[in-house]
Amino acid sequence: MLIDWIQAALPLAATDDGGMLTSLATNIVLWGRVALGIGLVIFVHELGHFVAAKTFGVKCEKFYVGFDVPIRIGPIKFPRTLGKFRYGETEYGIGVIPLGGYVKMLGQDDDPRKAEEEAARIRSESDEGDVAPQLDPRSFPAKPVWQRMIIISAGVIMNVITGILFAAIAYGYGVSYSPAVVGGVMPGGPAWQAGIEPGGRVVSVGSWQDQDMHFREMKLEILTDGLENPDDPIGMAIQYDDELREFDLTTQPRPDLKDARMIGLAIPTSLTFGPEKAAYKDSIAESVFSADDAGATIIGFDGQAINSDAIVPGTPFFDHLYSNPSKTIKLLLRRKDDSEHAIELPPQTAKSIGVRFAIGPVVSLVSGGPAEQAGLKTGDVIIAVNDNESPDAYTIATELVGATSPVRLRLRRGDNKDAEPIELTINPGESLQTIPPTQSISGEIAINALGLAYQPLPTIASTNSDLGASDLQPGDEILEVKLAIPEGDKPEWMSDPALERVFTQLREGWEFTPTTTLTSLRDAIQRLPIGTELIVEVQRPADDNKVISTTATVAADETVMFERGLALSPSESIQRAASISDALTLGVKEGYRRFTDVVRFLKMLPQGRIKLRHVGGPVEIVRIAKNEAAKGISPQLMFLTMLSMNLAILNFLPIPALDGGHMMFLLYELVAGKRANEQLEFRLTVAGLLALLMLMAVVFAGDILRIFSS
Repeated sequence: MLIDWIQAALPLAATDDGGMLTSLATNIVLWGRVALGIGLVIFVHELGHFVAAKTFGVKCEKFYVGFDVPIRIGPIKFPRTLGKFRYGETEYGIGVIPLGGYVKMLGQDDDPRKAEEEAARIRSESDEGDVAPQLDPRSFPAKPVWQRMIIISAGVIMNVITGILFAAIAYGYGVSYSPAVVGGVMPGGPAWQAGIEPGGRVVSVGSWQDQDMHFREMKLEILTDGLENPDDPIGMAIQYDDELREFDLTTQPRPDLKDARMIGLAIPTSLTFGPEKAAYKDSIAESVFSADDAGATIIGFDGQAINSDAIVPGTPFFDHLYSNPSKTIKLLLRRKDDSEHAIELPPQTAKSIGVRFAIGPVVSLVSGGPAEQAGLKTGDVIIAVNDNESPDAYTIATELVGATSPVRLRLRRGDNKDAEPIELTINPGESLQTIPPTQSISGEIAINALGLAYQPLPTIASTNSDLGASDLQPGDEILEVKLAIPEGDKPEWMSDPALERVFTQLREGWEFTPTTTLTSLRDAIQRLPIGTELIVEVQRPADDNKVISTTATVAADETVMFERGLALSPSESIQRAASISDALTLGVKEGYRRFTDVVRFLKMLPQGRIKLRHVGGPVEIVRIAKNEAAKGISPQLMFLTMLSMNLAILNFLPIPALDGGHMMFLLYELVAGKRANEQLEFRLTVAGLLALLMLMAVVFAGDILRIFSS
């Protein structure tokens, strides 16, 4: 396991000697940048203490990044430093324990075991017994309280200043980000229920306001506010081309992480294809696009031009694409060489195991939408649509998604003896469908034009024996689907790293959970080659709930999918400062944002709203630092801003042995006019050290568990 982790951390993808050496050199440089970045944050903190101490004439005996503690395992004694030198009266070095740093001042030592020894060093006994011992004038305790307070707080101040400068430099280079615009609304989520339309720009959410808000910042604000106030609505203002709309939304827990909150806004997708390919493997798009279309941009569809000046230029295109899944769409592309090229994109036919799935209850409605106005209620079950007496969950979605004419529904309301038949007609409204109706975290299917979302059930509504489902019957409830492949075998198509998790789940057995939904299983089947055999385990209510295991084969189906395999890039922008003052303004704003994030996090800690998985220790910090450094200088600098603000606040917590603990003792001395009881100070410092060691052990254990569970 450790070897696997090391290989993942230091990937050597190339197999030839030159390639391996190049990859090794790249990783050495990358890890060097990580070490330099984290070391710089620690260095400037200690530099603040050092410069302030020197300014007031305090003798500094050591300046270390990392801790030079003795380490011994049996007879083996490890070196305490990675390197050190002396200049003047100060020893400078890098300790072997990379968990911080320190400045050792005369008369001050964070190790409580050395407190008495250190105090004795700076006292000079007088020959006259009635004269109090004098302190060495260059010692830390000999300085006035106000000077000592400046020395102690200087590290935190330096971290705040350099954190702002890191962000300012990053904005000088240019920060890549996804703008907080509404690319789509997740089916059935709070935003969907509130009737939020795609195509707007979020300008405020909760307490955060920003005309150039990043999607990441919006998401973080929603997550944090949801943790702080899970039962209270969060305010949101969205600017559309013609107006500003305001909403109050109650966040919803994610199915996979109940303490993580969301409102269901989807990040926008651009109209530009990826630089390497324009279509995904084995899709209908792959059959019509060529290598020349990589990096091209969609500038028109079915005779309609794209308005590149709109807040979200792709909104009309995606609405047209997902509202017409059975239609061939004509695309006009502008390739990288500025030439224009027309392509006809046919529908994407599905793969299946020859079964259709039942429609479950209606789980949510758009407030004031067409379905609610027609009298539909949550819990109603659709049993007929227009003249279709046996609708299935997915086919009916492709038929209703672009509805413009009245839709007649026959429903069952209530359960068992209390069930009653209901008939009603819904007049479709004008509602954009910019993401597939099936693209939901919880697995529900939403028809925006009707304003309703229902849950598909793993219950077989009908079968098609021509597709290899002869042993399955209507009414069977699917319990598990598993690849019929021997444990040791691994066909070539299973080697796609992007689909490793999906194939692993299918090999182990796909059971239905909040994260492995029926819709995600259906999507997974689309990745399997035709002819793949699956073991399907069902429970048959018609036969006393007998459990039956049978084999089904993946085959081509006549139904269509919403996705057609377009490899479009995420929508990204570059925020670059126009001047030094602009960079500093953006740096201050970023620093303030990261500062308040940490404060809010700490406020939630005693309330029990923060879980262990929310807390990252040294290993997690290094992992994130590596990922951000690999993206470029700006992401790394933005990470260092966050790290600087974390270090500043955490170091100033009123815990003995931290800067904040020292400040509390100094505040007492300032108010009382005398130093706190030395024995009490000693006991509190020991308690603080033990608490910090325990906390370090917990977060480090969390890091290890996170590695082995990922």
